[in-house]
Amino acid sequence: MKNAELVEWIEKGSKVLISDDWMTAELYLCPPPESVSYDLDIILQILAKSGIKRGVREERIKRMLTDKLYYVKCLVAVGEPALDGQDGHFDFLFDAETNKKPRILPDGSVDYRTMTNIPTVKEGAIIARYTPATKGKSGYDLAGKEVAGKDGKELPEIKGKGFCTSDDKRSYMATMSGRIEFENGRITIKNFLEISEDVDVLTGDIDFDGDVLVHGSVTSGRKIRAGGTLTVQGSVEACELYAGKDIVLTCGMQGGGRGVVTCKGSLSGKFFEQTKITAGKNVNANSVLSCTVEAGEDIVVAGRHGVILGGVVYAGRTLEATTVGNVAEVQSELIAGKSDELQRSMQKLEVEYKELEEQMEKTKHVLSLLQTRKEKEVESAFSQERRMQVTRFKISLDSQMNANMQKRQVLLEKIALAQEAKVIIRQCAYQGTRVSINGLQYQFREVLTGVTLKAKDNEIRLYSN
Repeated sequence: MKNAELVEWIEKGSKVLISDDWMTAELYLCPPPESVSYDLDIILQILAKSGIKRGVREERIKRMLTDKLYYVKCLVAVGEPALDGQDGHFDFLFDAETNKKPRILPDGSVDYRTMTNIPTVKEGAIIARYTPATKGKSGYDLAGKEVAGKDGKELPEIKGKGFCTSDDKRSYMATMSGRIEFENGRITIKNFLEISEDVDVLTGDIDFDGDVLVHGSVTSGRKIRAGGTLTVQGSVEACELYAGKDIVLTCGMQGGGRGVVTCKGSLSGKFFEQTKITAGKNVNANSVLSCTVEAGEDIVVAGRHGVILGGVVYAGRTLEATTVGNVAEVQSELIAGKSDELQRSMQKLEVEYKELEEQMEKTKHVLSLLQTRKEKEVESAFSQERRMQVTRFKISLDSQMNANMQKRQVLLEKIALAQEAKVIIRQCAYQGTRVSINGLQYQFREVLTGVTLKAKDNEIRLYSN
């Protein structure tokens, strides 16, 4: 049987089924006449007559003929689909979600803090990365027609403030520390955090590198850390507050014996009750009740009442109050100037520095010997390693000595302030009040009014205001 006759035979009982998009073709093949067999070329002619020019899978056709798969649809041609490019996209390295939902915990309870956690970022941190769009890849159909792939779309550069971009516009970096927000396609970083509601169990703890303003109250158990100034306009309960600068508590604080306030600058508040306070500079309040207070410079408890009642209050220079104690003779301790602890710290640092100096001299001597040995002979690997170890130890000693000198400088400044130490009582101090100025003691045996206490000639003297 001639090829033309065989092709005609195949066309009568067989079918080439081509998909509507011309991307796939199936062959439905009838058996050949007796004593005749099909070959690959015959089948290729059939496909070509059907308009198929590309994508023929010859191995599939060969297997079909070898296995004599008749009256069965077999996939024999496949086009190459076009691949669309990926659109450009941003990966945010902070929580950019604005519509937050409460998180369901494993025990079935609900964690509402996830709704109000405030995302913050540090200066220099990468806050977002942009992945550019990719090009589309063209394909083809069975007729050999090219099928174009779409290129991905580029996204516009994000606008906002508080950040910069790399030269290739792919990395976004914070130019300041602060609160970061993503809203309406803009990123904004502010070095100021404003909280309109209370800081409570729903809000969670606050840790922010800039200034923090809380319009509401701060409930028990919360912690607030501000790198700058912290201001709370509502009431403050038994919580922990820290500020790298000043703290202002408009309505005061009821610490309940568990409250802690620490700042490197000055602290101001209407009142403080059962709170541990440490301020690098000054403390100002209307009343201080059963507190432990330490201020690097001055403490002023003024106002119509201006009372210090109970506790221990220490000022590096001046301690001033309207009233101290009460008729019940509650024990109140006022300390100004140098304390015993200050002297002990200074002595400890001086002893430590002398020890470091001795170690440094010995280390320099060892280095000198090793250097001499190196110059006289070829240095062995062991000697070289030994010399490097001693050099690293010398660097460590240098660092420790510098840190010691800085600490002593701070103490020297405090000691200099202590030369002006005094305690001022504007109205009266009751029995039970004990005063210590630069290590000298004075116990109030009677109610005194309008006096200033100073240390002079190794004793505390009282002067009328």
